[in-house]
Amino acid sequence: MQIRPAMISISVMQSLTTEDYARILSCLHSGPKTCKEVADALKLSYPRANQLLLNLAQKRTIHSPRCRTNAQGRNINLWEIRTTNELNP
Repeated sequence: MQIRPAMISISVMQSLTTEDYARILSCLHSGPKTCKEVADALKLSYPRANQLLLNLAQKRTIHSPRCRTNAQGRNINLWEIRTTNELNP
């Protein structure tokens, strides 16, 4: 059986995404962070970190129950890991 490059690419991307999810959860273990703080800490681009955070939120692994106000007065989500109590309200 010959493996096609597209199949390898999808497998590699899934592996990298899983690794990035784990890195984000490890980063958030120390406390709530903004997307920019996560991106900077993990050396990810802001769009990549944002997409991963949104995916984790959609899976109900993390959430953003509060915000921080930036210098321009905009609300910035503070992401944190959901606790067991928050998973089953």
